[in-house]
Amino acid sequence: MNVRVAESAGVCRGGRNAVARARECAQTGCVFTDGPLIHNRQMMALLAQGGVAEAGAPETLPPGSTLVVRAHGIAPGRRAFLQSLPLALVDATCPDVARIQSQIRAHARRGMDILIYGDHGHAEVEGLLGFAEGRGRVVDSLAELEALPESDRPVCLVAQSTQFPFAYAEIAAAARRRFPDARVLDTVCDATKNRQREIGRLAETCDVLVVVGGHHSANTLRLVELARASRPTFHIETAAELRRADFAPFHCAGLTGGASTPDFALDETRRTLEAF
Repeated sequence: MNVRVAESAGVCRGGRNAVARARECAQTGCVFTDGPLIHNRQMMALLAQGGVAEAGAPETLPPGSTLVVRAHGIAPGRRAFLQSLPLALVDATCPDVARIQSQIRAHARRGMDILIYGDHGHAEVEGLLGFAEGRGRVVDSLAELEALPESDRPVCLVAQSTQFPFAYAEIAAAARRRFPDARVLDTVCDATKNRQREIGRLAETCDVLVVVGGHHSANTLRLVELARASRPTFHIETAAELRRADFAPFHCAGLTGGASTPDFALDETRRTLEAF
C-alpha cells in the first residue's frame, strides 16, 4: 500500500518544548508533571521510563522535587498553589496557550466579559478560564452562545487553541450578532490550522485516511471528525490496532497525527501500512 504522510503530522512545537523541558530536568533526578504533560499515553509511558512521572497529588511530593507544568497550561490559582509548595516549578506551557492566557487577562482587566469557545472541562480551557478573573464563560456550541444572558459590558471572544477554524468562525459571527461590539481574537494555533488543512489535501489523493493519536486528545478527535467527513477513516493510538483485512479495498492511505502524537508512533504506523 502507498502511504502519504501529512507534513504537519507529529508533536507540535508546544508539545515538543514540554517534552524537552521534562527530559532536561530528568537528567538530574526524577521529575513529576502536574497532570499528563501531553495527551498521549505512549509518550507518557516513554517519559516514565526516563524518570518523568505524573504527580497524582503535588502536595505529597518530597520537598525539593521538580514539578513541570503541562503544555495545556494552568490557571493562576493553581499556579499560586503549586508555588506555595516546597517544589521547583518548571513551566512548560505551550507558547500559543500562554499568549491566549495573556490576552484573556488583559481584556478582563479592561472590564470585558470573556467568552471562551472550547470543550467544557478540558485542561487548556480550565486554565484559560482562570485568567478571566471571574468574568469568563465557556461555550461549546451555537446553542450555548445563543442562550447566554444579555451583558452590559463589552465582550471578548477567544477559542481553545485546537478548535476547528470554520466552527470558530461560525461562533464568532453569532457572537457579533448577539454582542455587536464584541472583540474576536484569532487564537486557533497554526499547528491546528495546518493539520486540519492537510486532511483535505490527503483526502484528494488518498482513498483511506489514518489518524494516529490519543482517544482522549481533543485535537486528534477533531482531525478524525474532519477526516471521516471526506474518506473512510481509522483512528488508532498504535500500529498494533491496524488489521490488514480492513485495508484490502484501498490502494493509498493518507496518514496524519494529533499535536501530541510522537514520531515513533507515526513511523511504526507508516511501516505497517506500507507492508499491507
